[in-house]
Amino acid sequence: MIVSLCTAMGLHWGVLQTVAWTGMLIHYSHNGPVACAVEKTFDGQHPCPLCKAISKGQQSSSRKPDFQLAQKIDMDCPHEMALPSPVSIDFSWAAIAREGLARVSEPSVPPPRAA
Repeated sequence: MIVSLCTAMGLHWGVLQTVAWTGMLIHYSHNGPVACAVEKTFDGQHPCPLCKAISKGQQSSSRKPDFQLAQKIDMDCPHEMALPSPVSIDFSWAAIAREGLARVSEPSVPPPRAA
């Protein structure tokens, strides 16, 4: 489910582009300094075959579908609905004793210590 959601969002193009950039960095760094490899990879003037395929795939997937809906679906409710009013129930809280229980025994002197 996660893979299909990521595919529907187009994240697979980002993953493929990252793979393409990694391959380009490795290829260009074999032929010169790393700074030049980074510049050639990200300047857009030296795309690899995978970059071209990704660009072509993104353009074809972003096209609108060739079909259109025949008519607009109307989601309005055609008639009004009357809901009955909720039934109320009388509820009273039980009387709560406000007096607390008196202490039966005195606290021990001296207080108990942890063992």
